[in-house]
Amino acid sequence: MTFVGILFFTLLILLASTGRMRQQNFVPVEADGVWAGICAGMMALFYPFVFIEHKRRDDGLRRNGLIPLTLLGVVCSGIIVTLVTMTWPLIIGDRAGAGTVAAELSSDPGAVFLVLCFFVGGMAWSMCMLMPMVIGGFKVALCLLVPFLGLVLLLGFAGLQVFDNPPSFGTTVLCAAAAVSGLAGLTVLAALRNVIDMPKPQRTVADREVDYQRFTEDRRRRGLTNENPLPGIDGPQPPRR
Repeated sequence: MTFVGILFFTLLILLASTGRMRQQNFVPVEADGVWAGICAGMMALFYPFVFIEHKRRDDGLRRNGLIPLTLLGVVCSGIIVTLVTMTWPLIIGDRAGAGTVAAELSSDPGAVFLVLCFFVGGMAWSMCMLMPMVIGGFKVALCLLVPFLGLVLLLGFAGLQVFDNPPSFGTTVLCAAAAVSGLAGLTVLAALRNVIDMPKPQRTVADREVDYQRFTEDRRRRGLTNENPLPGIDGPQPPRR
């Protein structure tokens, strides 16, 4: 599903390169570094919605083994998305500024590493924001709504700054720090998954057998047994006159 998502945003860039994508005021959307950065930011934000499966009882956030699942999912998805975005310079062409990440992504290893850190960090923090909203219920989701909207703006702005500027050491360090801290935060949230949403106790066969024994003993104390039925309840009805 991550591959399908990045293909969708790649098609948006391809459509913008043809001049057929227009804004609300009918101004054509330019397939340049700015548009590539916005699409990259939205892809990072889109990742948790691909990861979470609402058809499952646990929404895809299983109670056991969630830490390796989320960490490997973010890292592998970041690699896949980065590999696909390496084709964007071929689509954008001369519209991207010379020396920018949008122009050099297919040939500059520094730009590739920068974009990989950006995607891993963006996906990890998006997952950190959406996971408690899903497993914590309505109240938690309402409390995190404003921070989530802030993350939307932040990822769009960060993607613009990454793709529409030359790769630099400072930007790479910031994105790498965001990736490491995002993965660390995701590890903590995955470890607290059963604390945020306490599992409901599951009744075993032994528990049901104990309850049945208590039920039969209570009936026996009250005389509600087959050997001593009460008229009109456990035994035959008395004859009507």
